[in-house]
Amino acid sequence: MALPAQADLLPHRVVYSLDLGTGSSMTGGSGLMTFEIKDVCDGWAMDLKAEIALAGEDGQIHRLGWSQVSWEAKDGTRYRYFTRELSDDQETARRRGEARRETASGPAKVVADLPQQAEFTLPEGTLFPVQHTEALIKGDAAGEAYVLANLFDGSIGNAAVEVGTALGQGSLNWKSPGKAFRELDGMRSFPAALAFYIGNSAEGVPDTEQSMRLFSNGVVGSLTFTLGDLKVHAIIDELTPLAPESC
Repeated sequence: MALPAQADLLPHRVVYSLDLGTGSSMTGGSGLMTFEIKDVCDGWAMDLKAEIALAGEDGQIHRLGWSQVSWEAKDGTRYRYFTRELSDDQETARRRGEARRETASGPAKVVADLPQQAEFTLPEGTLFPVQHTEALIKGDAAGEAYVLANLFDGSIGNAAVEVGTALGQGSLNWKSPGKAFRELDGMRSFPAALAFYIGNSAEGVPDTEQSMRLFSNGVVGSLTFTLGDLKVHAIIDELTPLAPESC
């Protein structure tokens, strides 16, 4: 059976509770993360916000936050992003830029104005975030065990990041550790373990890793990622479908 050119993604807003494990200098913590993806005619508009409060061994509470507002053309030829990072309510980093290319898989020229003016080129085959999500969903549908891609979302330097993703056995009846949602009833989902190679580690060792449960409509049912020496678990608390904008 021929696979669809694009996954049938659900525009939605989702809220996750963040549960932090202990690390060498932190005794725990908690937080909240929201993600929104809207169907805006010729593109996808995305808005990510997260904040976590970490309890240090000294009894002090330290707050970390990050956000990203982005827009990605459905034909894969354009991508805009603006990211911010905060520590104890003080901004520590921001990035902003726009990528353009002639085709969905061709090389892309990026013009950035934050943190400073810069122009650089992404190699042929680089995927933007929604393209990468669709590649994982189509990989699962095709029975693939591993998807290797160069990903650019603008959050890490002026370059694409190599991401290797191991796809586990999918199913129609996965039970979320959080709440159950009607929109996910009978929806196929599968585990995905992502390894990010930014270039700072020894050969073959990823710089950071994530694991998630991804539904075939693009909803992430659960997510685990690292924050320094902490492991952060994101559990879905709210899911709200969003109607596409009229075009």
